[in-house]
Amino acid sequence: MTTLPFLEPANIARWRQAIALKGMEVNGQLTQLLAKQNATLATIKLPNEEKPGEKPVERLRRFLNQIIAAQRRLGSDQFGKCQSCGLVLPVAALNETPWLQDCGPCFAKTNSTALPF
Repeated sequence: MTTLPFLEPANIARWRQAIALKGMEVNGQLTQLLAKQNATLATIKLPNEEKPGEKPVERLRRFLNQIIAAQRRLGSDQFGKCQSCGLVLPVAALNETPWLQDCGPCFAKTNSTALPF
């Protein structure tokens, strides 16, 4: 029986590390922003571009919540699947952004300005 790519131990370990590093990066940016140290958002790669009227703090909190949710899904049968429709996400997209939670069509339904991967 073939193991799905998002359940292979080597992939899980690699994605776990990438998710943890991105979580630390976003947490650091959020901490700096909250401390009013003028953190720049230019260095953060956000999969869901800014929503209209969303403040930088709200944007970072939303992204951090997305990262935490991905950490919880990692290694389960929900990781690597669209959280809206259940479609299996492309491994190449997960390699780039392992915190990805929606497939392209589902993402497009709620976000008109950006692609999920």
